Amino acid sequence: MSHVFYRLKSFLIKLTLISFVLIAFLTVYLDSIIKNEFRQQAWDIPAKVYARSLEFTLGQKLNIHSLKQELALLGYRKKIKALAGGEYEIYGNKNTKQTLVIRTRPFSFWDGKQASQNIQLTITNSSITQLINFSTKSNLNYVRLEPLSLGDIQLTSRNNFEDRQLIKLSDLPSNFIQTLLVMEDASFFEHWGLSISGIGRAVWSNLKGGKIVSGGSTLTQQLMKNHFLSSQKKFLRKGKEALMALLTEIHYDKNTILEAYINEVYLGQNRQIAIHGFARASEFYFDLPINQLEPFQIALLIGIVKGASFYNPRTHPKRATERRNLVLKKMLDKGLISFKQYESDVSRSLVVVAKAPIRTSRNPAFMGLVRKELSELYSVASLKRDGLRIFTSLDPIKQLQAEASLKQSTSRLDKNGHLQGALILSNYKSGEILAVVGDKNPNYIGFNRAINAYRQTGSIIKPFVYLTALQKPNQFNLMTMISDKKFTLTGSDNSVWSPNNYDKLEHGDSNFNVPLEVGLTHSYNLATANLALLVGIDSVIKTIEDIGFERSITAYPSLALGSKEMSVYEVLRLYQAIANSGTTIKPSAILAVQDQSGNLLKRYSRDSESVMDEESAFLIRHLLSKVAQIGTAKRISQSFPNKILAGKTGTTNDLKDSWYAGFDNEHLAIVWLGRDDNQSINLTGSSGALLVWSDLFNKMGAKSIDLSVPDNIVYGYKDDGFFASFKDCRKKKIVPFYQNYFPVDYKICEF
Repeated sequence: MSHVFYRLKSFLIKLTLISFVLIAFLTVYLDSIIKNEFRQQAWDIPAKVYARSLEFTLGQKLNIHSLKQELALLGYRKKIKALAGGEYEIYGNKNTKQTLVIRTRPFSFWDGKQASQNIQLTITNSSITQLINFSTKSNLNYVRLEPLSLGDIQLTSRNNFEDRQLIKLSDLPSNFIQTLLVMEDASFFEHWGLSISGIGRAVWSNLKGGKIVSGGSTLTQQLMKNHFLSSQKKFLRKGKEALMALLTEIHYDKNTILEAYINEVYLGQNRQIAIHGFARASEFYFDLPINQLEPFQIALLIGIVKGASFYNPRTHPKRATERRNLVLKKMLDKGLISFKQYESDVSRSLVVVAKAPIRTSRNPAFMGLVRKELSELYSVASLKRDGLRIFTSLDPIKQLQAEASLKQSTSRLDKNGHLQGALILSNYKSGEILAVVGDKNPNYIGFNRAINAYRQTGSIIKPFVYLTALQKPNQFNLMTMISDKKFTLTGSDNSVWSPNNYDKLEHGDSNFNVPLEVGLTHSYNLATANLALLVGIDSVIKTIEDIGFERSITAYPSLALGSKEMSVYEVLRLYQAIANSGTTIKPSAILAVQDQSGNLLKRYSRDSESVMDEESAFLIRHLLSKVAQIGTAKRISQSFPNKILAGKTGTTNDLKDSWYAGFDNEHLAIVWLGRDDNQSINLTGSSGALLVWSDLFNKMGAKSIDLSVPDNIVYGYKDDGFFASFKDCRKKKIVPFYQNYFPVDYKICEF
């Protein structure tokens, strides 16, 4: 018997020692987790991304329809009388003159904070003719609305995302914390993370129920459960929760724990997005910043802490009202509100906005570009945790227009359901990217064809062959005769290249020679290939690389006809320099980055560089305007009869890819259409991508390009030869030349 007792005693001692070791190990492990999380702000705060802010200046062109559309995106509400931020009034004739009174919301921009303003602006014939402070009647020079939130930088594949807005205790309205503690943890400032009386009540309830039915949790325990642990009611989980609460109270003061709680607590669900923290919940339910809440609204927010789904005020208004009124009664009992306030508030409706305000816009393709740019400067951990605020150049209205143009056009053109597309729109003068579409379904979260799809470019690469030639004015001008005759090249690997024109014909005079400008205007493959061999493929590659192409290019002659695969973004980079008269600005989606406290971390400068001389830049723009007037893109002149626009079509072998690169006086857009399986789509650049471009620029309102003539360019005409007689310089078929290299068989026009 003593032997058995001895063995049992030995076993219990060993078990106790092992338990102590395990508990000690668990304590050290949990302690390290807690300290690490609080050191890194106690939660993951993904970087938040914002579109450009809509600005107002006197005399500015502004379409009233686009303005109302943007106000709707921002969640502004049309009212008879605008009394609160996020409301506006509108008066006047819809067609000629309208006046709006807008109460803007406060916002912390990357370049400073802007308070809420009450502004009045009058729009007459699509221009701002009056801009004043409605309250003081004083003139204003500049006003901007808060930017549209584009959402968070999500770096995981999880289906459920969290949305929160960080605040400090000092940001909360009066009596908020006292009310929270009355309802959730009255002894918060006295206990060490655990409530003995609460645990006692919970134990009794659990013993009666035979399982965990009550937790007796303090705020600290709730924080541990919400952030670190699951919500399952298991004894082991409750033990870990209690231990972590104790450790947290040892390391951190009460205000730090409270601040973590108010930013972490779960308060609702917006489809796949979980609403965390009181600040975000205030906007979600009331469309108001939390510091503007009244007591009855505070009572509702704190009331639903007990069960965000059960007390959801939109789906269970009766339950939510009862719970709110219970909180108001507690506030009255504790002297936090007067009896008069209580009587008034319990009789009020919930005043919850009928639909959760949507101030985020899903733009997965644009967000993909933002992630790509951010990854060059910030680590994944920083983007996931540090609460960065990213200000971008996305124009919400132009993004919608671009999405609609691609979706509608592909729907009309698609014969079998496999047609796909991508589009990028930029302001080529600033380098700012305004819209990105990576799929005919603009909300598709997946492969981003605008950035990641590399396709043969076809004829849209040809302008860079002609540009290479025009930068050698002592050898080439627009009237230099180029062979459009068939030829065959055999490579060192015995590969054979025998290009052909799209129509299978040879063009030109009796020797099949055409003027250089005709070769590009009509996109002749043979003329372009022969010109590329004349200037040298290496020279063409150097032109492309000097403009900004960053990947390696193999010197195959077929490069001149678009065999090199490029992305829509890379093509945009190349055309940016042509559209901007020879000055390259690397296209970018990001304007500035702030930390979560509003401090400016980086302002993205847009460095410009001249990559071609002024004269050759003018000549290539002139040629591309002719392409849009009488060449392969002449549909542009038919769609925009009173505008001078410029661009180039692109079609690859077997009609697998349809491209169009085009610009007006401010905007450049690159459009690609094709199939993911690289099968034929039976569309040329003109019958496919060009139609998408035309639809978009019709929506935006295209403006004629500026073809101001550089000082060293003169116009001339030839008495005889290929073009018959042009004695009258007022005729349209005069030709621009470098003055220093004016051909001897031409005559200079005297204007």
